[in-house]
This record gives sequence, C-alpha cells and structure tokens, in this order.
Amino acid sequence: MSLTLSLQGSIWPQSQGKVNLKNIRCLGSVRNLVKTVGVPSLVSSPLEALRNGNWVKLICGASFEDVVDIRNLSLIYTLAGVDCIDCAADVAVVSAVNEGIDAAQKILNLRRPWVMISVNDDEDPHFRKAEFDPEDCPLDCTRPCEVVCPANAISLKEEKSTVNFSFDTITLNGGVIADRCYGCGRCFPVCPYDKIRVNAYVRDASATAELLKRSDVDAVEIHTSGRQTASFIKIWNCLRSSMGYLKLVAVSLPYTGDTTVSSMNDMYSIMEPHLCCPNLWQLDGRPMSGDIGRGTTRESIAFSVCLAAAKDKPQGFFQLAGGTNAHTVDGLKREGLFQTTSIGSEDKNQNKASPTSSHALISGIAYGGYARKIVGRVLRSMQVGHGLACIEDRPEHLLNALKAATDLVGTVKSYGPFEG
Repeated sequence: MSLTLSLQGSIWPQSQGKVNLKNIRCLGSVRNLVKTVGVPSLVSSPLEALRNGNWVKLICGASFEDVVDIRNLSLIYTLAGVDCIDCAADVAVVSAVNEGIDAAQKILNLRRPWVMISVNDDEDPHFRKAEFDPEDCPLDCTRPCEVVCPANAISLKEEKSTVNFSFDTITLNGGVIADRCYGCGRCFPVCPYDKIRVNAYVRDASATAELLKRSDVDAVEIHTSGRQTASFIKIWNCLRSSMGYLKLVAVSLPYTGDTTVSSMNDMYSIMEPHLCCPNLWQLDGRPMSGDIGRGTTRESIAFSVCLAAAKDKPQGFFQLAGGTNAHTVDGLKREGLFQTTSIGSEDKNQNKASPTSSHALISGIAYGGYARKIVGRVLRSMQVGHGLACIEDRPEHLLNALKAATDLVGTVKSYGPFEG
C-alpha cells in the first residue's frame, strides 16, 4: 500500500470557504434518515446482536485495498448500523476503516462496530489478484475484462508512442489496479486471448498477529478450506498469542459435504484451549459472487440448513456469507431459520456460545460484494463529479448511499420505513 499517511490529511482536500447551507440541510436529512428508520434504538452491542440473530457484517474484502472506498464504505455502513466491518489485514486499510467509523460518529453518535481483519491458512479465492501485461493485449480486443469487473479494477487506454520508432505507434497502457482488485475471478474466463493470470497469496500470519494487538482491531477471521488440519494448526499457532486482545474469533469455510461438521469440530478442539472470547463460523456458500438474484444466495442458505440439522454442531455462533444479498433473509424465513432461538441451559462461560445456550440458531449475515455494489454506484457517481472526496463533504451522495445501505441492513435489523 502506498497510502500510509492519515487519509484525512493526505488524500482529501479539507473543506474551505463559506459554510454550505445545502450541505448542512443534507446532513440533517442523513441524521433524520438514521433516526427515522430506528437505527439508534435497534443497534445493540455486537455480542448481543449475535445472540439475537440480527448481527450484520460488512465485508470490505480480504484483498480489497482501495483506502478511499473503504473509508467511505465504513462511514456509510456504520451509520446504517452494522455490527462488524471485515477488511484486509493491512495497516493502511485498518486505518481507513477506523477513520470512516470516526467520521460516522461525528455525524451521529452511534456505537462503534467491531473491526475484523482476515487471514488465510492456504490458497483461497478471497486472497488473490488478477494480473496481466497490457502490452500483450491486441489492440482490436473488445476488452470484456473491463466490462465484467465489478470493482472497476481494470483500465486500458490507447496511447501513442514514438520511442525507438520514426513513426507513431499505438500501444495499450494500464491493466489491473491492484488495490481495487479483490480476486472475484470474473475476468479470467472472459479474456478471449487467455492473457489474465491469477496471483494467489497467503497473508503473513506473524504480521497479522501483531496487527491484532492494536487497540482499533477487535476480531480476526481465518479463511480455511476445512480440509487441511495441518495448515489450520500452523496458522492458529501463529495467531494464538494475540487471542487475549480480541472480542471475536471467526473461521470462514465452504461446505465440503458430509465431513464439514466433523471438520468444524476438529478445528474448534484446536482453538478451544486458547479462546478468550466467543467464536463464530462463517458459512461461505457461494464466495465472491456479489450478484443480486434469488438463486445466488441459495448455497449459503443450504449450508445453514445442513448446520441446523446436525446433531453435533460445533460450539460458536453461525453467520451466513457467500452470495448473500437482499433475498437472503427471505430465504432463511422460508426455511424457518431466521431469528429462531435454540433454547436450553445457559452456558456457564458467558464468553463462549454453547449449542445448548439460548441464542439465535443463525446469528446473522455478512454482506460483501453485494453491499459494496449497491453503495459503489453512488461512490462512482461522486468520483466522476468531484474526484476523491470524503462522502460527508458531498452529503447528497451520502444520503443516497445511506438509503441503499439501510435498506439492506434493515432486512436483518427490521428497521422501519423511511419517508422523505
């Protein structure tokens, strides 16, 4: 990351000149929206939200490192009442998230969401980037990679070059904007010349362990395939010295068939001796989709149905991810899993969630690509008109983004309608 200085002081101009009365009125509308839909009265502590089944997490992306968007996304979704913001294990990214939260609290004094960073124990689709050499691209290519990229992370431009030639030549310049690419993989199959490569990586677990000790980081999420116990043990041993600093430890994994629940129990037995806080399982149904259709969320709901039917559920809270969108809550309701409660004897250790304790069977939902998409439309429009900007300095855009965010978060939090 090249942007390591304070975001407010380094990449955005400070507001100068006379007070803009229109902006003041728009910020008033922002506060009115948050209050009218009921965010302040319905936003509880993140741990209580887990127990009640109305936990919402914003996934900025384990590989998404555009600090401008991350800062604005964090501001918008903090006002919308999310309980957690998940981001890349990168110092500049963590700072961007916290600056967005701070800015939101200056607009309206809501409680802070937890900040979570992500790490992986092996190759994982969330930890990769696309890359290619634009000079290898034929000039007559229709550039479908640009069109299909949901993050606007590919930019190709024709340029004239006279270097070493006595006449002008046209070359392509640009390529993948690494900070914006979060590894969705949509560009790989559409390239007609098979020029796009995958750059997969594993986050440095030791550096992540040190980052977890920061006062502005509250949680960690370990991405795993669920098949490699040895790799999970290795990363856990690197991270466990930092467990005492955390409020939540999450494990994200896909459904791998009949062995999934037993693998989760094996991982819990590895973690349990060192857990000082609650743990959460992220049921990753269809990773990296970000689509809007009802079918997209089917796999995440199916994963939750399998967990609900299991007799030997692992300890911890359960949260959906991977393909989640505006249809996910309806799908959970059809299965009778939305905010239903498992009643039993209370666990003596209040720091841990027991399968027999009284809390919602499915604790909540994480929104990633879809959450970024519905707000990203507004952010792109703002940048076209104003360049890099703090979204609160363009409150008309903030109001539009917040309406989209509260509509989504409200499906879980049960916000009231907003008129205005």
